[in-house]
Amino acid sequence: MRIVSFITSLFLCVACAPEKTTDVVDTSEETIETGDSSIVDTNEEQGQEQEEEQEQEEQDPESLEDFIYRGAHDVSTETSVLSVTDCNMDFTVYSPNIENPSIVILGHGFARGPGTMTGWADHLASWGVKVLLPTLCHYNILAGVDHEKNGLNMVELGQAYGATEVIYAGHSAGGLAAIIAGSLDNNNLGILGLDTTDTEGIPGVDDFIGQLYASGVTSTAFSVRGEPSSCNSEGNGLDLFEMMPNSYKAKVGEADHCDFEYPTNFGCEINCENSQASVSDVEIRSLVVTFGTSAILSLAGVSEDGWIIWAGR
Repeated sequence: MRIVSFITSLFLCVACAPEKTTDVVDTSEETIETGDSSIVDTNEEQGQEQEEEQEQEEQDPESLEDFIYRGAHDVSTETSVLSVTDCNMDFTVYSPNIENPSIVILGHGFARGPGTMTGWADHLASWGVKVLLPTLCHYNILAGVDHEKNGLNMVELGQAYGATEVIYAGHSAGGLAAIIAGSLDNNNLGILGLDTTDTEGIPGVDDFIGQLYASGVTSTAFSVRGEPSSCNSEGNGLDLFEMMPNSYKAKVGEADHCDFEYPTNFGCEINCENSQASVSDVEIRSLVVTFGTSAILSLAGVSEDGWIIWAGR
């Protein structure tokens, strides 16, 4: 069955299940097999419920593993410029062919650019959310690095676009900007951090800026992260999600910082690629995309299957 193949793929990651979650279904009594019998439970009543869920799932075209692939919606793009605090910010809008989709504002990492997140934007939009992908202004080493202004600019972008409820997401320092934005905008629908980093040991930048904002995030937050390394500040972004009252966290084993870009490029891989990984980048990124997409769709209310994945079912 489809759910078995997906659960089998989860075994490729270390501690993939949520590490500290809210309202997560307890699966400690379930036995998951990958043979002819899909999910087996020693409790008869629970087993019957699972059979019904599996039958319903087989009839549902949005099965769990489909989050790896492109969604059903056509996507159009348009570019624009917005005057925000201390910046004229370029951004691209990825729109699905549906009315009134939820809005996602997606931030790229430090010293990178929106080109490393276009795959994410298009993929998410194909599942039925509208994605605004800005060029964050305040990552310029010469002009000054200001993560707080990047977060503020993300909020300003949503407001200027007329969005009253926004999902903030980002990779690396873009995840930090998303957390800052989420703390400034109390009406946000939630946050997704992709291998998020906090500030630490950067000349001219205060340490642990994210900790000033993380506890102010009251919405649901999701973190998908890789192995600690110098490229993700030794995984210090996890501390930010630990400070949030309603957060879900998944670690993808052997994933490096580049696995969370979509697409990545040589500039990242030459510095941050995990050359010792025992599984392929394709397998690792499939898990990253599945967890990231399911988080966004859960926050947007597009698909309940996203919660199933994050509950470890």
